[in-house]
Amino acid sequence: MSKAPWKAGFAALCLGQFLSHQTGLTFSALIPVLTSEWHLSASQAGFVLGIFQLGTLAAYVVVGFLLDRVRGKPVMVWSAALVGIGDLLFAAGARDFGSGFGLRLLVGILIGGLYLPALKQIAETVPLARRGTATGIYVGVIVAAYALPLFYVSALAPLIGWRQTMAGVGALELLGAGLMAWKVPSVPLPAAAGRPGMSRYLGDVLRNPSARRVILAYTGHNWELFGMWGWLAPFMVASLQTRGSPPAQALALGGLLAAGAIGLGGSVGAVAGGRLSDRLGRARAAVVMLALSLACSAVFGWLFNAPLALTVGVALLYGVVAVADSPSYAASLMETVPSRSLGGAFSLQMLAGWSATAAAPAAFGVTLDAVKSAAAGSAVQWGAAFGILALGPLVGLVALGRRRIRPPAPDPDTHAG
Repeated sequence: MSKAPWKAGFAALCLGQFLSHQTGLTFSALIPVLTSEWHLSASQAGFVLGIFQLGTLAAYVVVGFLLDRVRGKPVMVWSAALVGIGDLLFAAGARDFGSGFGLRLLVGILIGGLYLPALKQIAETVPLARRGTATGIYVGVIVAAYALPLFYVSALAPLIGWRQTMAGVGALELLGAGLMAWKVPSVPLPAAAGRPGMSRYLGDVLRNPSARRVILAYTGHNWELFGMWGWLAPFMVASLQTRGSPPAQALALGGLLAAGAIGLGGSVGAVAGGRLSDRLGRARAAVVMLALSLACSAVFGWLFNAPLALTVGVALLYGVVAVADSPSYAASLMETVPSRSLGGAFSLQMLAGWSATAAAPAAFGVTLDAVKSAAAGSAVQWGAAFGILALGPLVGLVALGRRRIRPPAPDPDTHAG
């Protein structure tokens, strides 16, 4: 049986994006090191995590609308190359909170040209019946790309220095840019995609009840996911140090445990969630995972002093369910918004959803400092901080409820292929 023609390009897309997304949680892995070197508070660390997300949000809004006017491949390739250069600049020039804040903002902006063009590529090249699964695989790859540096950055930084480690991250991202330039096929723009007006987006997205519900649920999903992703490694390191592990050992092992929960758990969750959305329907699959992740956020921080096996087991479950609803949102927008407005729909989704990714890590850090100042115990501090993340899936459950997500009317600008 001959291989489906879209699969080779999809494989190259996933590998190139994996390499190019290495920077995502590198600062999270370095928090225990830079807290000492730069004299950072938890609030300052949270603000650096948040400003990276805010920069990415700003880029997403621009890039999404741009994708209804230009081809996606050049956007991906240039973004990957510039992200690599940005991480090299961070390795060479970050000296304190101010410079680190500015350089992470820059890299956050630059990485915003990667994710949406890949989703548009999937929408344009993958058959409809395989789109949920393909989106799940892609999201799983990105989750792994976020998670893996938690391990190797945490392991290498104490051995060779965090600057050399970040320079290596930048080199991997440049490699990803080259791979996508070489192997990812270029998809031409539809003839009618030249000059879409804002009135199109008002009708196709903002006046589309199904699209609005998907966007609101995605926003709640991101609040929880990126708050958890940003702070899981510091939680694990702090928990291990409380148990008596030396700082360097706690940093390496804590990074490994967080990487396993986020990477292994999230990758499995994304693929399984994508397949489940193809079988159960997008909204129903998302509701199941939102309910499970809400429970995890409510209880996880209270496990700070629990037996390590229990903490790790719940962390792995948390990593699975917090990501598993993600493919449902991307696939839902592909199916509820006409293709002529899909790039703009992704922009509007990211404008709402990634505002939460910027706010959640900072809110987590502020909560941690506030409860600590009240002389509460460590489990109470982390329990309260993780508890505020449960607000995200609660919003998602309210948005989706038992209502169906309906496909759009036929798009006159598209043609059967």
